[in-house]
Amino acid sequence: MTSDEADTRRLFERYAMAVSVSGDGIWEYPAIDPEQAFHRNIPVHYSSRFPELLGYDERDFAPIAGSWWDAIHPDDLGLSSKSIADHLMTGKRMFAEYRVYNRLGEVRWWQVFGDSMPDADHKGKIRAIGVVRDITVLKTAEETARSQLELITRQQKAIRALSTPIIQLWDNIITLPLVGAVNSERAAEIMDRLLAEVVRLRVRYAILDLTGVESVDTTTGEQLYRIIRAVGLLGGQVRLSGLNPSVAQTMTSLGVDISPFITHRNLQDALQACLRDSDRFVTH
Repeated sequence: MTSDEADTRRLFERYAMAVSVSGDGIWEYPAIDPEQAFHRNIPVHYSSRFPELLGYDERDFAPIAGSWWDAIHPDDLGLSSKSIADHLMTGKRMFAEYRVYNRLGEVRWWQVFGDSMPDADHKGKIRAIGVVRDITVLKTAEETARSQLELITRQQKAIRALSTPIIQLWDNIITLPLVGAVNSERAAEIMDRLLAEVVRLRVRYAILDLTGVESVDTTTGEQLYRIIRAVGLLGGQVRLSGLNPSVAQTMTSLGVDISPFITHRNLQDALQACLRDSDRFVTH
């Protein structure tokens, strides 16, 4: 054996070992006209691992393109065809991710890579070669993570809704009872929900009941001012009820313009005042 032959043998041995370790399936389209790329009966060389990924024995998997295409999920056939068409038009390497059915009818996810080159022995023809990789475990993990994220998002939305419950007291009167500290983030959520309900229910009066609020800061005071102004621009009016002495004292020392604030001792007083003003508004 010559030195070149020995080097070639070692190269093929390393190649075979790398392919075996990777677990990927190898495919090759030998010497085809580019126009034949979408023909079902063109010959394809498949490595033994390729049909194995689909649960077939080599002997049960015909070495033609149709064997591969028949395994592709019908809804994803377009992805496979597009990757081939894009490659032929632009020369970019083929890449696609799509679903396939194995021999048992189970859905698997494949990642497909490929490239082509002019065939040295056949003018005008090309050789295409590539790999397929089973990424079902990765896709399943992604789907699980996505589902968990969606669940967390729904839970957070529900928690926010519970932390800012809006109650319709009368045809054109709603209240939003607040409990705990109102920071800037929560004040922003209050504004979003309140404005949406003012528009949806065509509200004239919105009562923010602060009976359960422990403390406010400068940012919160400014947010309350913005909420009042925003509701006013929508044709409604915000009233505050249930401020405790600590919150009232803080509000007056924050340097925030409190002139637009209409306050009442408690929710009952605020509701009665809104009903009275609503009657006067209708009368006039």
